[in-house]
Amino acid sequence: MPDWGDLVPRLFGARVERREDAALLTGQGRYVADIRLPGMLEATFVRSHVAHAELRRVDFSSALKAPGVVAAFAAADLTGVREFPDYISWQREVRQFPLQRDRVRYVGAPVAVVVASNRYEAEDAAELVEVDYAELPAVLSIEEALAPGAPRLFEEWPDNKVMDLPEHDPEVDRILASSPTVSGRYRMQRQAPCPMETRGVVAELVHGRLTVWSSQQSPHILRTTLATVLGIPESTIRVVTPDIGGGFGGKTHQYPEEVVVAWLAMRLRRPVRWIEDRAEHLVSAVQARDEMIVLEGSYAPDGSITALRAEVICDVGSGEIAMPGTCTSLVSAACLTAAWKIPHYATSVTCVVTNKTPSGAYRGFGAPEAVLAIERFISRVALTAGVDPIEARRKMILDPEDLPYMQPSGNRIDSGSHRAAFERAIELGQAALARRRQETAGDRVRLGLGYCQYVEPTVPSYFGTTGYWTAYDSSSISIHPDGGVRVSCGVAAIGQGTETTIAAVTADALQVPIEEVTVVVGDTDSCAYGLGSWGSRSAVVFTGSILRAAEIVRQKASKIAASLLEAAEPDVVMEEGRFHVRGSSTPAVGWADVATAACVRTIDLPDGVEPGLDASATYEPPNLDHRPDAEGRMNGAATWANGSHSGVVAVDLDTGGVRILDYIVVHDCGRVINPTIVEGQVHGAVAQGIAGALYEQIVHDSGGQPQTASFMDYLLPSATEVPRLVVEHFESPAPETPLGIKGVGEAGTIGPGAVIANAVSDALSELGVDITETPITNRSLLRAIAAAGASRRGASPEEPSGGDAAA
Repeated sequence: MPDWGDLVPRLFGARVERREDAALLTGQGRYVADIRLPGMLEATFVRSHVAHAELRRVDFSSALKAPGVVAAFAAADLTGVREFPDYISWQREVRQFPLQRDRVRYVGAPVAVVVASNRYEAEDAAELVEVDYAELPAVLSIEEALAPGAPRLFEEWPDNKVMDLPEHDPEVDRILASSPTVSGRYRMQRQAPCPMETRGVVAELVHGRLTVWSSQQSPHILRTTLATVLGIPESTIRVVTPDIGGGFGGKTHQYPEEVVVAWLAMRLRRPVRWIEDRAEHLVSAVQARDEMIVLEGSYAPDGSITALRAEVICDVGSGEIAMPGTCTSLVSAACLTAAWKIPHYATSVTCVVTNKTPSGAYRGFGAPEAVLAIERFISRVALTAGVDPIEARRKMILDPEDLPYMQPSGNRIDSGSHRAAFERAIELGQAALARRRQETAGDRVRLGLGYCQYVEPTVPSYFGTTGYWTAYDSSSISIHPDGGVRVSCGVAAIGQGTETTIAAVTADALQVPIEEVTVVVGDTDSCAYGLGSWGSRSAVVFTGSILRAAEIVRQKASKIAASLLEAAEPDVVMEEGRFHVRGSSTPAVGWADVATAACVRTIDLPDGVEPGLDASATYEPPNLDHRPDAEGRMNGAATWANGSHSGVVAVDLDTGGVRILDYIVVHDCGRVINPTIVEGQVHGAVAQGIAGALYEQIVHDSGGQPQTASFMDYLLPSATEVPRLVVEHFESPAPETPLGIKGVGEAGTIGPGAVIANAVSDALSELGVDITETPITNRSLLRAIAAAGASRRGASPEEPSGGDAAA
């Protein structure tokens, strides 16, 4: 396993200032929308305005006469273009084509593209394109998709299940049949990733070489996909990701627009650009969550769960996206029990297609849904058993002596501070609640304390998500004659401080000042093949590959230094970037001396040493299962971070308003490389988790028309809705990863839904309110209060509408 060896790191664990920020904060960043090439054309997509219809005809006659229009194309015009590959063998084929062919399956689906001299002319002309639709009944929910005789989105399928993985465990069945049980149904709503920068693509063909600039989290994967779908050699494609204004998972996918814009540049022999506007983003970029989890569990008198059966059902929209959006449900199934000692577990997973925008990756990737469900379920079990809910959790938390712990699902929890983090979060949360109770809250305001405990799968396999790629990544290091260092990596920088962290790890590995390290990412011509940034993986895979490449470079440099010093190689050591004989700091040679000999004055090289001072290396994460075993078990993550959150809320009984007064995060991502960057990741992720708990929700009307296609309707929290956070770090080194580090990018998103649902339920416990859905809006909470009151009185409450937090 790569580590520091005899080196003494100076930057690892320090608050190194982010080197990316100065340019971004002073307007010197360069995003896709900033790219302007001579003769560049602008593309606008004609999108379906109906949710489900046969596509009969596309008429460009009026559009082609509009000022500035150069060309317009529909699916039949895309000569040489193939379908996106359906790599995943355990789900049905979608056979997605970059433009819709015979049928549209969601509002926002790309039907045609218009190219003009500027965007204004392209937008105007796109409105002149006439599309003849024959509307079909829309399927808009899990229940509608599964109903007998439901309209089918894909006529060649027998139903609307794109993936169906049933599982039956006879032992689980036996325990549930012979023990007291509790059941629950939990839902998390549909959301949109909403990065600050929307998607965008620029493509140019020069001398037979296609260059594509895209706001994309996985440039090499996009390059491979473009080669496959366009039918051209991958060696003729270069993909560049300039500065990226956030990704959050939504930019891991390979989109139709990327293929079409590249094809347009090849067809028209001119550069073409497309920039997504926010309305397009909210109907055409992948969405996420929209999952229902049904649980049934048996329990012991102390409130611990003895067996659990789960049914995970996910609405993946139309399913027309590469990579598919089905894997989030598998992660939900894995995370339901991953933080707890539940000895018997069986789960079935079903993904259905509906007439909504395709679902895919979003920060948390199935874990927030699972944690909301299991946390609320544990509280329900404790209430039924007559046990304090905190004590019920204490019975099931992993202890250090349990680790590594093999879950019934096959998850291998390698390390962590599960009990210690939980106890600290409870301690801080109870203290915060006590302080708030001393304040005057008002007769109609109730305070509540919520908490959760979770694990985060980090550095995962990509095979379950893509059916094609796995988990490794690459780095290359070159030493220039002046001693400067160039390091390139296969990950992508999407705002998470990647360049700073890569530079710090490289500087420590070579003992050079960080200012002398140049970092290159996001360019397939300059970086060895890598899988990009997703799944809280980047720090582990680039650290592993950088340490291996640096070791190769140091070994070669030691040979050269020994020759320059006229010493035996075993006697030469490196300290603070200088090579000298052990026990005597002089004479010494530095990296510039060694690199000059290696690259310029090769006459000074010792016999048998070739010119150059560079190395490339890969890192493959350990303990990963890319496929399940014969019993359906697999460990899909190389290492598991953990954490516990707690929070205090105030609930207004008259308005249904929920205000977060305190929010506490106790987080453990192994050894921390840069505390400032880790805290930034946690703060941003918690804000997105709060958004999902209380505010954000994609809504459609009965015909499938989106009702949340702008920020006037799709409610994002602002700084006033997100409280000041208390963040504490525990550090449980991962025993089998480089330097004991784990991923951190998604953990903060996992907890807030469960914490706030628990806190609101606690605040309203005297009324019998049991929150089972998000978002918890004013309207839904007032309905839950009314329903709980009616239930106590024996009356029939009004049935809550879809998307409400049910009582």
